[in-house]
Amino acid sequence: MARKIWILGLSHSGTTIFWKAFRQDSRFLCFDEPLSESIGVHFLKNNAVQSLDEYISVLQRDPRYFWDLYQPIYPYQELDSGFTVEQEHYVRLLFDQSQDMVVDETHLHLHLPAILDVTPEAFVIHLHRRASAFVTSHLRPSLTHHNKWVFRIKNRLGHQYRKRVFWFRYDIPPGMTRNVLIGQHQYSKFGLMLADQGYDSEHIMNSSAVVRLLAYWHYHYHYLEREGPRLFGKRFLSLPYETFAHDPGGTMRRLYDWIGMAPPVSMDYAKVHRPKPSHQPRDRRWREAALIAGFTEEEIEALL
Repeated sequence: MARKIWILGLSHSGTTIFWKAFRQDSRFLCFDEPLSESIGVHFLKNNAVQSLDEYISVLQRDPRYFWDLYQPIYPYQELDSGFTVEQEHYVRLLFDQSQDMVVDETHLHLHLPAILDVTPEAFVIHLHRRASAFVTSHLRPSLTHHNKWVFRIKNRLGHQYRKRVFWFRYDIPPGMTRNVLIGQHQYSKFGLMLADQGYDSEHIMNSSAVVRLLAYWHYHYHYLEREGPRLFGKRFLSLPYETFAHDPGGTMRRLYDWIGMAPPVSMDYAKVHRPKPSHQPRDRRWREAALIAGFTEEEIEALL
């Protein structure tokens, strides 16, 4: 029995560290974000987290064939529900490499129908963090460590600035493509998608980055939680990152039982970090922003 596993989670949801747990199992061939544009940037040099070995192996077998099929997903395409013909051929190339595979992706939340078409027997794990943690990770990203003092000072000043303007800033820091995806008015592509699902798109798009990121999280969370079970049945699983982080060993044993495989004898979880706290978690402005973004009172308690 072939086991194809998709890990779907928004950026900064812990997908990479979760994927690395499966990567310790030699029975799986594991690809990290295969539709990311960064794949084409790094070759043949591996990246900082050493997650390109599998791609380099495929590339070296037939470089021309690989580059003929390599087709990343571009920001606006993340809001589509299907692959282009070129993307489908590329995904099929990767999935033909092994019977048992694990792929994590942060760009394909709305592509469940396409994933089902390409890998009809796949398992899908929806890995998600609490909404406030997701927003915090985008508006107050972790400090990057530098050896040069000038960069350390610059990072520290930037950190203090992001902390001070957290509740009021309208823009989303560059480098994460959320500004492009969410847009800045109700007639953006995502703004129209929100309106179609009954959100107050005008109010959301005229609000702060906190509100717009919460709406982005809420929309994608509910899409996967609704469509995942409908399309994949019992082969869909919703998993909070907090559950995995607090008990990685127990979580992985339950996952292996779910896919019908015996877990490895031993796995190392030393690099699994506990979830970082949200920015000012008790501040009333979280609740106010969440209500504008479409959360119910019950969801604020359970998901925010």
